[in-house]
Amino acid sequence: MQDIVIVMDRQGGMRMLDPTGWSLPALSAEYGATAVYKVERRGAAVRVEGWNGFERCLVQRDLSRARLFQLPGMGSYNYAPAMALLPA
Repeated sequence: MQDIVIVMDRQGGMRMLDPTGWSLPALSAEYGATAVYKVERRGAAVRVEGWNGFERCLVQRDLSRARLFQLPGMGSYNYAPAMALLPA
């Protein structure tokens, strides 16, 4: 899996781009985005950072210990994702 950014524009369009050399605010300004999401793999974890111009959200999941029954929608499990709201 390679890193990507997902850019949501004001007309409801979506672009998937290579994030190399871009910050989330710069992508938002360049494409007139209402929201920008960066998806990256860090070792055995997948990390998604979102930014809407006012707030940031970070969700990270360690995939090395994930089992099918632990995934959302797959029945009973103890699910505690790492999640943080960060100031922009």
